[in-house]
Amino acid sequence: MTKLDSLIAELCSDGVEYKTLNSVILSLKTGLNPRKNFALNSNDADNYYVTVREIVDGKIVFFDKTDRVNDEALRLIGNRSNLETGDVLFSGTGTVGRIAVVKEAPKNWNIKEGVYTIKPNQEFVTSKFLAYLLGSASVVDSYKTKIVGSPVCSLPMAELRKLSIPIPPLPVQHEIVRILDNFTELTAELTAELTAELTARQKQYEYYRNYLLTFDKDANTILTDGRTDGRTDGRTDGRTDGRTDGKVGDIRRDSD
Repeated sequence: MTKLDSLIAELCSDGVEYKTLNSVILSLKTGLNPRKNFALNSNDADNYYVTVREIVDGKIVFFDKTDRVNDEALRLIGNRSNLETGDVLFSGTGTVGRIAVVKEAPKNWNIKEGVYTIKPNQEFVTSKFLAYLLGSASVVDSYKTKIVGSPVCSLPMAELRKLSIPIPPLPVQHEIVRILDNFTELTAELTAELTAELTARQKQYEYYRNYLLTFDKDANTILTDGRTDGRTDGRTDGRTDGRTDGKVGDIRRDSD
């Protein structure tokens, strides 16, 4: 029996209670759109204006194309969003359902209207558990029927407040988050490794393509032996040696 199984058996013997999102959070707010409030990308704009585009894989990512706002605009937006460490960002318009946890108090960025900031009541639900929960298939299925609008879609804040979600005891939440964090970290490592592997394979392919298709005017032989293998990624050659087939030796052209 795993630790999670033990915790569920001990603390959830009668099942897990479902509650509305509104009953387990302190507030649900949003940012501010420019309109008559402020201008984007003014000469003195040094702060980032976060939209759904900047919410990527659970993180806030700033791009070269990310809009900027000045200090006064940042203050105005902050008065409305009240962003703090531990808040959960949820994109409520456009691409609905992108999620990120605010890891530290924002100093040089804030959010547009339509990006919601959910402030969990930590007595009932942790920030990371709520973030994982809002991205789960069952919860997404629950709220996607409430999405309205075309071509710009949105999930009204009132509907988000009504969302019914499972709230297990905090020790169970902590263990679930620990497990999912481990999977997330492993996935990131594998993605990085696969990206590096793909890059190495592409370089290897390009080398062999160029080598095999380059002919000496005075020669009728192209070698595909260890001399070429040594120039490829040694760590992964074992899987491709059979395909480049160093045992074959030469690829010959018949002379006319």
